[in-house]
Amino acid sequence: MPLSVPGHLMCPASKAVIMTPLADLHRHLEGSIRPATAIAFAARAGTLKTPVQWRSALVAADREEGLLPYLAKIENATSLVRTLDDWRRVTAEAIIDASSDGLTVLELRFSPQFIAGMTGLDADAVIEAVSDAASSAALPIEVGLIGIVVRDEGPDSAVAQVRRLLRHKGALAGVDLAGNEAGYPAALFAPAFRLAAEAGLPATVHAGEAAGPRSVWDALRLGPRRIGHGVRSAEDPRLLEHLAASGVTLEVAITSNVQTGAARSRPRHQLAALAAAGVRVALCTDNPTVSGTRLTREYEIARDLVDAATLDVIRRNALAARFASPDGSTRQ
Repeated sequence: MPLSVPGHLMCPASKAVIMTPLADLHRHLEGSIRPATAIAFAARAGTLKTPVQWRSALVAADREEGLLPYLAKIENATSLVRTLDDWRRVTAEAIIDASSDGLTVLELRFSPQFIAGMTGLDADAVIEAVSDAASSAALPIEVGLIGIVVRDEGPDSAVAQVRRLLRHKGALAGVDLAGNEAGYPAALFAPAFRLAAEAGLPATVHAGEAAGPRSVWDALRLGPRRIGHGVRSAEDPRLLEHLAASGVTLEVAITSNVQTGAARSRPRHQLAALAAAGVRVALCTDNPTVSGTRLTREYEIARDLVDAATLDVIRRNALAARFASPDGSTRQ
């Protein structure tokens, strides 16, 4: 079917060759569903919209009214992926798209709990479908899967979610905490993340995106190797010093950060301040479909914020901070 809305890559090709190899450590599967695929699934279910309506439903504006309207785009797409074969397809396509963008390392995160709630599928079966598709990708790209724990359902649910992830530990490179940062401080989830740590599963935690520096301090109590976004750490000099000394890597996504309001604008993004403070930063996409971006585009944008030497340090940070080793084992 002719597609008038943007395709799976909704940004122009890079104008210059980007330094390689490239790694994206923070990319949500649910935010990587190709619009064409989502529309095909919707048509199968009898849901029809105009191209303008589809763009509004699936792709964020240059600046949304906060994080929740941005996340609504992810919910809209996720609700259309109704079968396990659908999830195998979108996983395979997400890996193809990353490889086509020149990536050699992709850590793809997804929330079995969220997907099950949106689609009625069994969460364990979702993990198996996604991992089957990832392990079957015959492409020159290293893929690691990160299981997301949804914080909005509270600490007890988080423990159950981690126990579920650990049943599939062999398929996962790490664990993440995502959701309402302000309403559910990371410290509440210490028991769940203690289980993951005891099982040898490294952690990343969303913080410093929808909430301020305090959320990052709270997240650090869980012992993560990385922080998802964390850009609002720039508001606290003492936190910057701590991050630089600890070696925790921030997974920064410029386009997404501007769209959600974590950064005031692209020229005023915190990337340069974080790097200047000695904080380890990795450049990521977050949700390529929702943000209408790809990793090479994020590097092009970053060239207006930092110099070439700093950008190469950022690139090497991402490679060094990945959870999965080339042989597929979890890095210690």
